[in-house]
Amino acid sequence: MLVLDDFLERTAFLMLRSAVEAPGFRWQSEHVLSPGSAELLAAADNRQDVHGMYLRRGHGEYLSDHFGLVRPVVERLQPAELIKVKLNRTPRRERHVEYGLHVDTRRAGATTAILYLNSNNGYTLFEDGERVVSVANRIVVFDAARRHTGASCTDADYRLVLNVNLIRRPGAGDAIT
Repeated sequence: MLVLDDFLERTAFLMLRSAVEAPGFRWQSEHVLSPGSAELLAAADNRQDVHGMYLRRGHGEYLSDHFGLVRPVVERLQPAELIKVKLNRTPRRERHVEYGLHVDTRRAGATTAILYLNSNNGYTLFEDGERVVSVANRIVVFDAARRHTGASCTDADYRLVLNVNLIRRPGAGDAIT
């Protein structure tokens, strides 16, 4: 696992964050986990806003009109192939809500990268107990087979992250240029 602060150049980061926090940015309300997988969550806790930026499934591909906002992130990660890119915005809760351990993709050899877009006391928790706190412009990059969960914040209006699932270039290792 790689955790890197100040991932994006400051101007690029602020442009991305400002755009997705703008009042007119389109969000869609969805379940955090499918209802069958969320038996331990109260219905009100199993909601988040999402904006899909990119999705490749089979021979089909979806690309948001706003993909240009995340292009600096994708370029810095240097994927051999993108699988999925989406924004998640989970609202503040009275207590931390951990949504449930999961993997984002079952694609062999895949990598998950989570870029935190705002600082708050929410976090990403891994099955082994390791925790990465949400700090604006911090990225965590890990093997997509590693089970993890997001946790809501209690000290900000929302927790905002960009989630990228990709296949890394051969030999890329942990080096992100």
